[in-house]
Amino acid sequence: MNNNNNNNNNNMNELTQGSEMYSPITHQAWGALLNLLGFFYQFFSQIIGTFTHFPLLSFSSHKSFKSLPNLDHDSALPITSDADHPLQKLTVVLDLDETLICSYETSSLPDTLKTQAIQAGLNWFELECVCANKEADGKPKINYVTVFERPGLKEFLKQLSEFADLVLFTAGLEGYAKPLVDRIDTENRFSLRLYRPSTVNTENREHVKDLTCISTDLSHIVIVDNNPFSFLMQPDNGIPCVPFSAGQPNDTQLLDVILPLLKHLSDQKDVRHVLHDAFRMPEWFQQHGFPVPK
Repeated sequence: MNNNNNNNNNNMNELTQGSEMYSPITHQAWGALLNLLGFFYQFFSQIIGTFTHFPLLSFSSHKSFKSLPNLDHDSALPITSDADHPLQKLTVVLDLDETLICSYETSSLPDTLKTQAIQAGLNWFELECVCANKEADGKPKINYVTVFERPGLKEFLKQLSEFADLVLFTAGLEGYAKPLVDRIDTENRFSLRLYRPSTVNTENREHVKDLTCISTDLSHIVIVDNNPFSFLMQPDNGIPCVPFSAGQPNDTQLLDVILPLLKHLSDQKDVRHVLHDAFRMPEWFQQHGFPVPK
């Protein structure tokens, strides 16, 4: 039984994030992101006023990831739009696993977790996807995956598409991610879909998402990802979101937190100034020993 579970986990690792996996199956590895809760509260309350509490799982800590520094609660986020110079449309790059959805190897998903998530109202579906490995006879290996949508996903994509161009950028394999995105994006709101081959490997991290493959103008592009190392190459364009799993049916991140922030960023001449002041991601990477490109 243990060998079967290990094989299932390895299959999901291969389908989603490769050798460095950030799916709900190993969500404890990013446990310290729970500490971002207080930080997000201070930051987003300045944008949207009253901010309701959203429950999270109790993640365990990880020695390589610590909470980001708190933002000065009294600091203001300046609106820098200029009516005489129409703003370029915002491009929003969205991660898939643990950001928009969470997925599990169907055979290894605990029945109690699935039942609780469904009873709590999470939208879900089962999916057949092609694994990179092949069967002994050379035929493609099929994996069966259970997918849970983050609450508010469809409405989030709908409202976001009204003021931004949407790009899906995942480190997952296309055989896994494409049929999944087809299910959650029935309106074809993503103008571009990028999979693992579009990521780059750096000296310190694999599967980094270089935004210059989408646009050379970084002033109006932002990436939302539960894994901050995804935007290591452009830290001032990244929003590190709280990871999502099936154990969080009352999560409100998409509509109550991320959408208002993105709407605010759509009014800026340059998103990097706002995100730098809010998250200080270059300093965070440097403090933890990760060099940031100049």
